[in-house]
Amino acid sequence: MLAEPIEDVILRDGNGDLCIEAKTPLDLEADLGLPGGHIFHRSLQWPWAQNQAEVGTWGVETAYERVLVCGAGARRGGGVSGIPGHNAAQRVLEM
Repeated sequence: MLAEPIEDVILRDGNGDLCIEAKTPLDLEADLGLPGGHIFHRSLQWPWAQNQAEVGTWGVETAYERVLVCGAGARRGGGVSGIPGHNAAQRVLEM
């Protein structure tokens, strides 16, 4: 239950019904193709290296040497920060 009613601020459709939609992670995966239904394309992770193999990396590397993650699924950044794109560019410059 919410502390305050919200019905008066929810849009209504042509029939006067409230426009409310709720989706589970499984719905998001099926409807939008989000892996696991995560808006960040995977479960969130700490931005620092979690094992020795990640030390000195940019957090954008994948199992494929020439494929980098430069969006929300990157270890460092994600969302709308721009950090993954910067880090992917830095990694490309090192190649």
